[in-house]
Amino acid sequence: MSSTSIAALATSLANPQTTTTGSSSFAADLQASVSRAIQIAALPMEALQADVSNISSQTTELNTLGGLFNSLQTALQAIGSGTGSGALQATVGDPSVLSASITGTPLPGTYTIDVTDPGSSSSAISNSSTPVTDPTTENISGSSTFTLTVGSSNYNITADNLDDLASAINSSGAPVQAVVVNLGSPESPNYQLSLQATGLGAVNLQLNDGTSNLLTTMNTGTDGSYTVNGQPAPPASPISTDSSTVTIAPGLTVTLAAAGTTTVTVSSSLSSVSSELSSFVTAYNAAFNELEKNFGQNGGALVGDSSVLEMQQALRQVIDYTGSGGSITSLAQLGLEFTQQGTLTLDSSAIAGMSQSQISDALSFLGNVNSGGFLQYANNTLNGITDPTTGAIATETQTLDNESQSEQNKINDEETQLTQMQTNLENQMAAANALISTLENQTTFLQGLFQADTSNNPNAANA
Repeated sequence: MSSTSIAALATSLANPQTTTTGSSSFAADLQASVSRAIQIAALPMEALQADVSNISSQTTELNTLGGLFNSLQTALQAIGSGTGSGALQATVGDPSVLSASITGTPLPGTYTIDVTDPGSSSSAISNSSTPVTDPTTENISGSSTFTLTVGSSNYNITADNLDDLASAINSSGAPVQAVVVNLGSPESPNYQLSLQATGLGAVNLQLNDGTSNLLTTMNTGTDGSYTVNGQPAPPASPISTDSSTVTIAPGLTVTLAAAGTTTVTVSSSLSSVSSELSSFVTAYNAAFNELEKNFGQNGGALVGDSSVLEMQQALRQVIDYTGSGGSITSLAQLGLEFTQQGTLTLDSSAIAGMSQSQISDALSFLGNVNSGGFLQYANNTLNGITDPTTGAIATETQTLDNESQSEQNKINDEETQLTQMQTNLENQMAAANALISTLENQTTFLQGLFQADTSNNPNAANA
């Protein structure tokens, strides 16, 4: 080695490069030490993240159960549509004579209706001598203001064309129906205004444009007439009506259709209840099966959660409800039965074979969601689960949300500390790496100096 090279190494030794960030032979080991330290320090944060993930799974399962319990409550409330007046049905012996509707809670029984005259409505048509070929631009009169007379009542009408005239009459509140009809051929149309009273009987129909009446009477109409259970008896006249729909008993109306005699039978029926019970069973089984996933060693996200036990207890309380009084006191008597798996089945024949007295007792047992019986009890019980503020699901969900937020705050703090720790360790290892690199350079210098000294000293080998 030359004297110049030796001098350069000496200068390097006298001024070690302690701030050098160059790589030493231990750089990979130093970096591995940093990574290992960070991994160990991150273990608590990973545990927190696992907790947050578990809470998220629990929340998801609660939402699933919440949807199923809401569906169960909806199905339960729908049963109420088949109780009360909804359980009554009116059966008509001859539907060609009349139709019947339940409008309240009529007493069960049979009514004999003799329709002597179903009645008819008065009608009239415009008598314009000038054909209207386009009802959107032409009218049956040159006037745009009219006075409509129905019976003894007058209505002011304004319209510039025939279509508007019919629409204005229909929206005037007058008890008539107006339409535009073509009395001509497709090639030579002749559009006219046709009116028909909405009630029965002889009703005066006129439409005056200030000069003359524009209508010609087509039918003067007649009142309807009928008797109920032979009353009024002859020689008294039948009951007269100016409406085709009449009330024959409190909560029972009929619509007259043709002359003739028929019966209307009002009776209780559980056909609607049976259908809704079937939907209830389906909803119950869906909620039950989802709950079952959260029991056992390999259960779902909510294993051991108190809310699951509360929901299970609520289902059991609903099905175990016992009524008081009457021949029907349990759901089992309505055909609901448990399977070995704990789900429900419905035997519809149990309802189909009930007598009228049993049907009455069944309706009393079911009650209404707002007025006692099974439906109110079950609805209140399920409210303890589904109430959006105080229900078990809402309460548990809020608790989990709070836990999740708390865990996330801890994770954020841990991330901040880990980031600072990583920065500090990397700075320390960088400094150590630079120092080791300097020492390695010094070692190389000394080795070079030794080699240079021995190579220039022939006696060094014999020393």
